[in-house]
Amino acid sequence: MSGLSLTIEDKEVMALVGPNGAGKTTVLNVIAGLTGYKGEVLFDGKEVDRVPAHRRGVGYLFQDLALFPHLTVAANIAYGLKAHGYDHALIADRVDELARALRIEKLKGRYPQSLSGGENRGLPLPGR
Repeated sequence: MSGLSLTIEDKEVMALVGPNGAGKTTVLNVIAGLTGYKGEVLFDGKEVDRVPAHRRGVGYLFQDLALFPHLTVAANIAYGLKAHGYDHALIADRVDELARALRIEKLKGRYPQSLSGGENRGLPLPGR
């Protein structure tokens, strides 16, 4: 893929749509800093090409979710906040808030292998 120019405005929701092999995942991986590339990526007009992925503050939802099988739904939701060192009370509040918003309160204590496909797809990825 070459010659791609893409602008995403603040608070804008963006979707990439196209056939298999068109490069949608590659574009997202480049923006997130998860793959090598030629060219430049700018955030608010500032080059982030040398900013590591974990410092870019970018996340995206994969089509096929990858939940940690050894963690409960609540622990999967909390994973990113714990990794960033947030306070346990704040994490618990955020998990409860998100579970309520997604209407999955009853699933918080369950493990991914006990979820149906539809229940699994409704969950946020770890770190989001």
